[in-house]
Amino acid sequence: MSSGILGWDIGGVNTKGARVGARGALPSRTVCLPYELQREPSALASVLRAAAQQLGATAGDHHAITMTAELSQAFRTKREGVGFVLDAVESAFPMNRLHVYTVPGTFVSPREARNQTFDVAASNWAATSRWVARLVPTCILIDIGSTTTDLIPIVEGRLAIQGRTDPERLLSAELVYTGAVRTPVEAVGRQVPLWRGVAGLAAEGFALMGDVHLWLGRLSPERYGCPTPDGRPATREYAGERLARAVCADRDMLDDPAIESIARALARDQVNSIVRALRELRRRHPAIDTAVITGLGDFLAAEAAEGAGLNVVYLADRIGSGGITAPAVAVACLLDEHLLADA
Repeated sequence: MSSGILGWDIGGVNTKGARVGARGALPSRTVCLPYELQREPSALASVLRAAAQQLGATAGDHHAITMTAELSQAFRTKREGVGFVLDAVESAFPMNRLHVYTVPGTFVSPREARNQTFDVAASNWAATSRWVARLVPTCILIDIGSTTTDLIPIVEGRLAIQGRTDPERLLSAELVYTGAVRTPVEAVGRQVPLWRGVAGLAAEGFALMGDVHLWLGRLSPERYGCPTPDGRPATREYAGERLARAVCADRDMLDDPAIESIARALARDQVNSIVRALRELRRRHPAIDTAVITGLGDFLAAEAAEGAGLNVVYLADRIGSGGITAPAVAVACLLDEHLLADA
């Protein structure tokens, strides 16, 4: 196989990669490996090498890098986390083939990246949105992963953002910290229907939103992608048990209709939290009438977009199976453009 470009989205719980050919070819291969950095930080370089092997990497490939792993609790500061990720990347791949993407939209060397912590930290959304802007020049990008939701307004091919760092984006409604799997249910709703009334939720981490979507048939067991709260399998049966425990009950006390009511209420609350943020963005940018959706939680994105009155475009329809690994695909394609421009 001829040399190409590998795009990386290195997160705290998933490592995503994509290999694209030259001149903007769609990804020939993509990979998403569940890997919780905090549990085994020393394994990151090995995980990267294993992913590269699955992607069919060659020694001549260039590597385009985004990251969110710096927010892992394995690190005391983002600066420490960025440095750790860069150390692992430099250990895994040839140093003269590494290109780190920044939030402002440039590529820098790993050495330069170490001095630009807040430009390279959490840069994946910037890569995806700038690439999407070439496909749909005016839209809101909705990228919902296992943990977070990125909402990026794009107007006439330019990012119309207020925030650049994660705290700024939380303030501006451009980042909603809710995802399709890892979000604790008590972070989504305060109360759920129970018998003939409503009950508060136990703040004990008994169940995740992955259990909600698994129960409702929106998420397959293979895509749960993280340890379950009780260590039992990611199946609908056990998801029901975890949801029962979230109201301090068990399956001897709650039948299927009771679990169904709890799950539907939590799913509705989660979608509504995204709809509220989308409406805020639409107030700022009334010309936007389209949402481009992607990520593991694209089913949530579609429901929220429709709830906010937006037309829906699935990014997966443009890039196939690469939809779940969109930041990796995007940063690889952006590097291809960059290298061609410099040639």
